[in-house]
Amino acid sequence: MKSLLDEWNYLVKSKYPIIAIMFPLVAVLAYTLLLPSSQINESRVVVVDQDNTAYSRQLIQKIDSSQYIHVDQVVSYAEHPEEYFYHEQYLAVISLPKGLEDNHNRAVPNRLGLILDNTNSQAVTFIRTAMQEITATENMQLSIPALARTGMSSTQAQGTLSNLAVEVRALFNPTSNYQNTTILTFVCMFSFMMLNINSLPIVARLRVSHRLASELQNPFNLLFRIIPYLLFSTAGLIFAMGVLKLFDDTRFVGSPFLFMIPVMLYVFGSVCINILVAWGAAHPGIAASRMIFIFMPAFVLSGGTMARALFPPLALQISDFFPFVWMFKFLRSLGLRGAPFREMLPELGSMMLYTSVLAMLVIARGLWEKQKLAKQAAAAPVGNLPGLPGAGGPPSGAPGSLPGASGSLGPNMLPSGPPAPTHEPSRS
Repeated sequence: MKSLLDEWNYLVKSKYPIIAIMFPLVAVLAYTLLLPSSQINESRVVVVDQDNTAYSRQLIQKIDSSQYIHVDQVVSYAEHPEEYFYHEQYLAVISLPKGLEDNHNRAVPNRLGLILDNTNSQAVTFIRTAMQEITATENMQLSIPALARTGMSSTQAQGTLSNLAVEVRALFNPTSNYQNTTILTFVCMFSFMMLNINSLPIVARLRVSHRLASELQNPFNLLFRIIPYLLFSTAGLIFAMGVLKLFDDTRFVGSPFLFMIPVMLYVFGSVCINILVAWGAAHPGIAASRMIFIFMPAFVLSGGTMARALFPPLALQISDFFPFVWMFKFLRSLGLRGAPFREMLPELGSMMLYTSVLAMLVIARGLWEKQKLAKQAAAAPVGNLPGLPGAGGPPSGAPGSLPGASGSLGPNMLPSGPPAPTHEPSRS
């Protein structure tokens, strides 16, 4: 009972009761805003209309009217349709073949192309369902009037009963291999977690060891401290991905050496954010506890476990503040989709600009803290200055100090006996 009362008093005096109540409410609010629906509606697709006839335009309108598909762009030709997936703008490419209207009028079979970005199968499930519903409706509208007529050949009968058929080609992960999705996601997650645990207490560790003031004499010292994290985290993540590809047949078609560039930028930017977030922490324990503000939103918004198409535009804009999300974009495009490195140069330039801004913020925060410490030292009372009585005095063994006196004479250190007589010269 004593232990129970002691723990109860501790929790009441701390902020845990407020945290225990407010954090679930915040989580409910956040996930309600981030996930307004359990399915993806209005998925952005590209239609390649090679027929360009009245019937093809009518069919495009029916595709766009589906609640699961939004036709964002219509082109007449696409030599490499996979290029539309490189920048994560589209989830599918629908190809309408040449002669579509003519074959439809003659009741000859047609073949529509549906190219899906299968790096996350959850994002394209409803696109497949919508296309099956649309083709079934079109087939019924054609077959019912035609079956009422006689004198139909076997080819026409086959074309009438199934005039439209969707041929599905899933790119980048055709077998839905977990090594390319779930396992790779958790490898990156644990690497990110270890990076946060070890880098968040940097400033707090310097503060409790009374080295922060000397460290801030050159604000670039904090950036120099990021280099070990940069080397070890990049090496660990690349090595883990190499093991997955070598022994577990994980898909990675890009250049691992070029992929190291966004990985290093991600590590550098993440440590800069950790320094800024945990700057005011009194000790390393408090600094490490702030990982929840970095790790959870970055991991959820990265698209590793949930399709990014589920999130509203505001959440996608917020996700750009986390370098971990940027790294995942490069992982999907360079590693899984096989995009050429030149295709990712705009994203790489944006990432480099963002990490530069984070580095400047760390320097600015260090300069501000340096001025703050200087003002505190200037405003300190004289009695608190080092080397004066009452402030600890000079260190033991220093010149002018008495052993055990700490800069002042104690009662046991006074000389015993009466003072020696003072002899004055006699006057004549």
